[in-house]
Amino acid sequence: MNWNEETFLKTYKGTETFVTVEKNYYSLFLELLKDEELLSHIRFANDTLNVPPLKTFILYERDILKKDVFREKLSPTAKRGLGACFGYLYKFIYGGYESEPSWFNDALTGIKTASYFKKI
Repeated sequence: MNWNEETFLKTYKGTETFVTVEKNYYSLFLELLKDEELLSHIRFANDTLNVPPLKTFILYERDILKKDVFREKLSPTAKRGLGACFGYLYKFIYGGYESEPSWFNDALTGIKTASYFKKI
C-alpha cells in the first residue's frame, strides 16, 4: 500500500488539522492500511454491496472489536478527514473510482452521510 501523506495533504486541502491534531483517527486509519484482509472485506462491501468503506470501518472498530473509539460525536474535522482518507484510498491508490454519497446516519458519531465508491 503506497500511502503518501504529503500528496494526501496536497490533494485534500484542509486535512492538516486532521493529521496533526485529530491524529488518533488518522493513526487508526493508517493501521487499517496494514491489514490487507480487512481491507479486502471493506473493498468487497463497497464494490459489491455499495456499503461506504467508512461505515464498514466504523462498525468493525466499534461493534466487532469493541473498541471505545467511534462511541462519541466526531468533530467536523474528524468526519471530513476520515472521508478524505477513504476518498484518497479509492480514487488515487486503488484508482478508477468515483464517489457516490450514501445515507449512513450513525447516531453515536454524528455522521449523516458517507460515500461509497463506484468503478468508472
